[in-house]
Amino acid sequence: MHVLSVSYRTDIPAFYGDWFMQRVREGYVRYHNPYGPQVVTVSLRSEDVRAIVFWSKHYGPFLRHLDELDRAGLACYFHYSLTGYTAERTTHPLEERVPQPDQVIESFQALARHYSHKHVLWRYDPIIFTPLTDADWHRRTFRTLAQRLAGSTERCYFSFLDGYDKVARNTRKLPDSLRPYDPPQNEKLELAGELASIAEAHGIGLYTCAEDFAVVPPIQRGACVDKELIDELWPHKQQHKLKLSPNRNKCGCYDSRDIGAYDTCPHGCVYCYAVINRPLALKRYKEHDVEHDALIKRGPKQPPEEDLPPQQFTIPLDM
Repeated sequence: MHVLSVSYRTDIPAFYGDWFMQRVREGYVRYHNPYGPQVVTVSLRSEDVRAIVFWSKHYGPFLRHLDELDRAGLACYFHYSLTGYTAERTTHPLEERVPQPDQVIESFQALARHYSHKHVLWRYDPIIFTPLTDADWHRRTFRTLAQRLAGSTERCYFSFLDGYDKVARNTRKLPDSLRPYDPPQNEKLELAGELASIAEAHGIGLYTCAEDFAVVPPIQRGACVDKELIDELWPHKQQHKLKLSPNRNKCGCYDSRDIGAYDTCPHGCVYCYAVINRPLALKRYKEHDVEHDALIKRGPKQPPEEDLPPQQFTIPLDM
């Protein structure tokens, strides 16, 4: 049996839910190895799937599929990213096409009602320090979100912005007021400790995502693909072993197969490591085939981003 990640390479629940459910109906999915020519086929039959770990910034469009997922007998839990950057006009450019918190919280709560507060994991991720989003801004925003999510989750995962080259290229285009900076580690630790206290007051535990320096009680070391959580939610599947398989340094995740594809998410988050070419991501979204067994069809090499005409993301937030 295997674990599927759906997906940390793109946002399948927000943009490709109909495609995914067609794969569930047909019982299999294919994905392209992003680092080579191989095409991998993975079963989606319930007897072959130990768990599906979903990742999204907006499950609203996917809620209508939950009953069918249940009928298919698939075990699922859900990472739900909610940072609050879109609550204010001045900070919205950090997550260009992500819905505002009111809309996201509504679907977060609906997801928890359908399953349970154990199945939905809040991600306050990444924490970005800018002149507008300093430590005080994060304390205020986190407290507001924690108050509204109380009772709908018992875990929150956090990380600080990583300085990938592709991320730095995108953030250089931001106004000075949103230009990220990296504060000293002691300031990050102080903020993390305060967030942990806020979370605890609302019945939520705080977990790291590849931030071992911040594992200071009550903060716990997190695993986004978490064997202990899978065993707790579906104890009858414990006989099927999982091995530790980190995606990056200090990652605590267990082995999973990610069926997504890079350069396919149109959310437009400036910090995204999975999208290098925004016009290509939008093009792939508009042209994806719900009936195709892989998320994208491999074709001729695409021109680099600078050779493509500028485009505006016009995807509606209510899909």
